[in-house]
Amino acid sequence: MAATLGPWSKDELIESWRAARRMTRDGYGRWLLLIKELRVQHGVSIIEAERIALSNPHRRKWVEKQINTHQECRKKALSHVRHHGKDALVDREGETFKFTINVR
Repeated sequence: MAATLGPWSKDELIESWRAARRMTRDGYGRWLLLIKELRVQHGVSIIEAERIALSNPHRRKWVEKQINTHQECRKKALSHVRHHGKDALVDREGETFKFTINVR
């Protein structure tokens, strides 16, 4: 992973993403920046970074609300479920579009 950091140190890269998150109003944009930060900080895959992010109860509640109230987030959640199957971090309740976060 260090080869993808370019001229930036790990700490500089993490701090640049934190600064960008503070300035970004878009929730999905902040989410992506957080996942990038966690990947570098912990040296993990995207799914593991998402799992780390969702281990925070406040963040998990925010993500559930976003998925259940915003069409674009719902579409991304459905795609996540299709892609990851039983290992998905999101559960769909019945035939409705009510989603819950499932962090194991």
